[in-house]
Amino acid sequence: MATEYCNAMMSKEVIITNYKNQYMIASLFDGKAAEIFFKAPDALKIGDIFIGKVKNIVENIQAAFVEIQPGIIGYYSLKTNTHHLLTRPSNRKLSVGDEILVQVERGSIKSKAPVLTSKIQLSGKNMVFLGNQQFIGISKKIISTERREALKALGKTLTETEVSGLIFRTDSSECTDQILQDEYRQLEVDYKNIMSIYPNRTCYSKIYTKPEDWLQYVHMVPDPGLRILTDVPEIYHLLQSKYRHMIEPPLVELYDDPEYPLIKLKSMETQISRALAKNVWLKSGASLVIESTEALTSIDVNTSKTEIHKKDEETFFQINMEAAAEICRQLRLRNLSGIIIVDFINLSSKENELRLMSELKKLARKDPVPLNVVDMTALGLVEITRKRTYRPLHEQVKEVQIGE
Repeated sequence: MATEYCNAMMSKEVIITNYKNQYMIASLFDGKAAEIFFKAPDALKIGDIFIGKVKNIVENIQAAFVEIQPGIIGYYSLKTNTHHLLTRPSNRKLSVGDEILVQVERGSIKSKAPVLTSKIQLSGKNMVFLGNQQFIGISKKIISTERREALKALGKTLTETEVSGLIFRTDSSECTDQILQDEYRQLEVDYKNIMSIYPNRTCYSKIYTKPEDWLQYVHMVPDPGLRILTDVPEIYHLLQSKYRHMIEPPLVELYDDPEYPLIKLKSMETQISRALAKNVWLKSGASLVIESTEALTSIDVNTSKTEIHKKDEETFFQINMEAAAEICRQLRLRNLSGIIIVDFINLSSKENELRLMSELKKLARKDPVPLNVVDMTALGLVEITRKRTYRPLHEQVKEVQIGE
């Protein structure tokens, strides 16, 4: 049976399996891992809504710390959250002991607590509903001026009688107005239901959770060119049910071979080990040295085993171009974020430097997480920033090992 799966391997895959004490979700392109994510069965999800209790208020940083589950405390900014959704409405300032409605805006990263907000947002397939926020946004990936204007007009029509807003996702550009109107109305109903029930719920109640979207963890879209392979029967049945109404659904398969587990079939333990290694070897014989600290991540490009002639500018340029592609791949695979400094091999040609920077920016645009190539400094170091989303892979793996 394992041989059948090997022969049928597609260019784009997502695998979902049990790994030690957690679920492992991985996206693969031609069998090579692009992203790996570990999820505890009872982990907090971004978008979950709770009744929490204010445990502490720190005035000098304008923040409150709110317990949303026993022992789980989140950071709640008093600067950005000026309207508090108290279970018992009051005109006084937020105080310790108050119970409030909050949504998980960002998960915990390193030693930082999850970030909470009172600005409730409900995500749909084609839009995000913004509760009590008068704002209309449109995905930057929708570049047609005509379509952007049409969506803006539709957004104004939908929100004109309510104190709410919305953000149109990229997929909305292909939808009819009727589809978008129906989705907005459903999200509006869900929001009003949350607002009506939360004052009567007890502390630590989970008021809302979005149905599990396994693909979101590895930034994949359920198109017909995607194959989803899992050896967890309940996840298989959930995915089958989720996608059965799609006109062109992804291929969902249940892997069942106890003698040759899915993790071994896809060499995931080897791929994880390589994704945590300090050194990354390139086909040319050159290498990357990747080191992360609290402040930043440094990446050094070395010629290593490459056969080069003295001051061979073209060879240096080709190594740098190969390194640029691998650096972008590694940032996504390891989920590195924040400030990244890259020390490419020095080039004497200004034209080659510009070509390298142009290629790096082009590759950066392919990352589903915002990746910004800032500039090259006077010392020849390239500055990059990447948005923080989930925790980096090395932290996730460490937690899995601790939980064994």
